[in-house]
Amino acid sequence: MKPLLMRHSEPINESFKVWKNGTPYRHNPWHYHPECEITYIHKGKGILFIGDQMIDYGNDEIIMMGPNLPHEFRSDIEDSPDLYSQSVSIHFDQFFLGERFHQLPEVISINELLFDSLRGVRVTNHQTKQKLKRIFIQLTEAQGMPKIYLILQVLHVLANCRNLAYLSSNSFANSFDKSADDRINRVYQYVMKNFTNSISTPRVASLINMTPTSFCRFFKERTHKQFMQYVTEIRVGYACRLLLEGRLTIAQVAYSSGFGNLSHFNKQFKTIKGITPTQFLKGYLKASR
Repeated sequence: MKPLLMRHSEPINESFKVWKNGTPYRHNPWHYHPECEITYIHKGKGILFIGDQMIDYGNDEIIMMGPNLPHEFRSDIEDSPDLYSQSVSIHFDQFFLGERFHQLPEVISINELLFDSLRGVRVTNHQTKQKLKRIFIQLTEAQGMPKIYLILQVLHVLANCRNLAYLSSNSFANSFDKSADDRINRVYQYVMKNFTNSISTPRVASLINMTPTSFCRFFKERTHKQFMQYVTEIRVGYACRLLLEGRLTIAQVAYSSGFGNLSHFNKQFKTIKGITPTQFLKGYLKASR
């Protein structure tokens, strides 16, 4: 579950990258990167794992992800190579136009969009999708100043869209406080590596040289949730993935996800998802028929 750092090659003679993915489609594993990403799924379907959540995606999907947000588009297309899926992606540094640009009063809405994208956002309005789709098509062919104009159009449309849906919780939203980020990221890395095993608050607190009490206060301030609540959400999210893979029984999924017993797993799963593991699995199987 530890995401891979994906280093993209530096753009040559351009300030950001735009590319088509398809024929065949290249699927990346669970990963993150320092650039912002806006992806338009022209054709494709599957599950997007993003932060501590997972959602279904399909044709004409438009999703924006901020820097260092772990994600994976896991396609339902089993053909290898995948000659069906097609997408267009934009990767850009959030300050590619310079930090002074973001101090302009006219850019407040774009700054808010960039902040919201730290959790990942999804366009839900059909008209907005169609408008952005046309701009994406133009972006794949544009060069020079028209390319800058078009990405500003994309950001403007997204920033003024009232139908954006958050995709992950505040736990995965970074902050601009570098020193705090280093500590919270060390906690995330430890949890992602060890959540299938026993995790104790004192042990994690010691990793960043805090007392358990100070650590709990620090984590709550940074993520707006209790530390063990966060761990449970990670475990339940992973359990959902195992259930959908269909290789394990519900009891095996419970233990493989880090829960000590089946009863506790069922209780926590229902608290977070609103349904039992059995209901979750039945709903998925029914939808996939």
